[in-house]
Amino acid sequence: SGVLKSIQFKGKEMLKSPLKLNVWRAPLANEQDQWNSRSAKSNSWKTGFGEQIATEYYSNGLDTLTFYPMSVECKEVNGKIYVDVREVCLTGSSKNKEKKDLYIWGVQINGFENLYSYVISADGAINLNHKVIPQGNMPLWLPRIGLTLTLAKSFDQVEWYGRGPQENYPDRKTGYKIGVYKSLVKEMYEPYLIPQDYGVRTVNRWMKITDAEGLGLNVKMNEFFNFNASNYSTTNLTKAMYTYQLKEQDGTTLNLDYATSGVGCTARAIFNAYRALPQLYEREITILPVSGK
Repeated sequence: SGVLKSIQFKGKEMLKSPLKLNVWRAPLANEQDQWNSRSAKSNSWKTGFGEQIATEYYSNGLDTLTFYPMSVECKEVNGKIYVDVREVCLTGSSKNKEKKDLYIWGVQINGFENLYSYVISADGAINLNHKVIPQGNMPLWLPRIGLTLTLAKSFDQVEWYGRGPQENYPDRKTGYKIGVYKSLVKEMYEPYLIPQDYGVRTVNRWMKITDAEGLGLNVKMNEFFNFNASNYSTTNLTKAMYTYQLKEQDGTTLNLDYATSGVGCTARAIFNAYRALPQLYEREITILPVSGK
């Protein structure tokens, strides 16, 4: 599959689900409101999804991605492991394409080309260059773009160097000072009346997620990034209409965003400056094991 599906450190498995491209979030309340959707509407809108900003996301199939590994190459040089992966990720609007079509020049593909280059050192450090290239028809903007993974549930301690301590999004962040903060994953939950994405922290230099013994992962990037961590799966947050329908998963979802769209407001959609646009993104990511206390 070409995915990073396991990280074991000091005999403990950290991952519950692999590291993958992510462009989806459970739609925010403002993205489910009909008042502000006029400036978000494109020719892609399909019947059956209503007249909300989220219609742009659903109509373009951002909620249903299919991943196809096209090539995986591995080698060892001077004690380091090099893994290069080329992956094509189709949106739901291209779900009828077969894998063989992806090799044919000129076929209309709606989705993302992912180029992953891993360098894994003997001390456990993972250096990842990730390049994501949108292809074909795209929405006006994306809810988010970056990586997602699910860690074992015991990883519930978060520390970060960015804005905080409370939740903040790109268009409502200036009231939150930059500093080093700590929190439990469960304390990052925001009890909105309508279940939705929550708990983003913006403008981060690094973030660390560990268990109670201090064992875990430290994540850095070559540019500022956003993240959120949740006891609920993104699928659960997306499908739940009421808070009683939220069920804690056996894991911790961690989203690492290169760009995150803002929250907008009731009367207006998300302003241009705060949209995660469908364009080329390239990041240098360092994932370091944390040895514990």
